[in-house]
Amino acid sequence: MITILVACGSGVATSTLAADEVKSVCAEYGIANVKINKCSMSELASEMQSADIVLTTNNYKGDIGKPHMSVAGFITGINEAALRKKLGELLTEIAKG
Repeated sequence: MITILVACGSGVATSTLAADEVKSVCAEYGIANVKINKCSMSELASEMQSADIVLTTNNYKGDIGKPHMSVAGFITGINEAALRKKLGELLTEIAKG
């Protein structure tokens, strides 16, 4: 089971959009055993301990200590294809463990 944490400013709107895209990427890459949690950026520090990978919709400069990616492209549509590929490859690596 891969636990994916998606964080956005409020933990509601953009993280939901991003989480839907993450589900789509998982399906595309045949990664079935995932759990997606959402939180706000202010909750990130306490929530990320239980995650295998952290995805954020805005820039996060802190030390997470685990795989981290910005998924802002899922919101803006900029470089979305490259983002899907990069995320799919990263999740595939994590799934192989």
